[in-house]
Amino acid sequence: MRIYLAGPMFTAADAAWNLALAARLRGLGYDVFCPNESEPNDKTRDDVTPRLIYEVDIAAVEESQVVLYHVSEDSGANWEAGYMDCLSRKVDPARWWGVIGLATDIRLQTAPDPARTGLENQAGHVNALVAGGLQGSLGVFQDLESLLVRLAEIRREREAV
Repeated sequence: MRIYLAGPMFTAADAAWNLALAARLRGLGYDVFCPNESEPNDKTRDDVTPRLIYEVDIAAVEESQVVLYHVSEDSGANWEAGYMDCLSRKVDPARWWGVIGLATDIRLQTAPDPARTGLENQAGHVNALVAGGLQGSLGVFQDLESLLVRLAEIRREREAV
């Protein structure tokens, strides 16, 4: 099973998280594409264009069965997750399996409070369209261990077919 990691990747903390997650997944026997490791991410190169990044990343999504989407406001990750969602729903669900979400934002642990609206209510941090899409695809989890259990289930279900 090939997994494409989609999520924020531009800070040192994001890169460290992504690289550690890729290593953990590989240790569990998954084939992983991590954009932090891809050639166009080499910022010393002067030939990298937005079109090149798009072509490399979309090709990697298409070579994957699952996008593991670290839920965020990262527009590139949103595009990648949406692209996989379309492939898995409308193009070939046997080839592309869908999107699984990892929502680790600590604000999601805040209990909803109807008295707090707008910016005062941290509980409603994930876009409802994104949350609904993940729920309708492979699921969304707030901790890595639960997500790993679900990935193992998906692998067993799909590879048994």
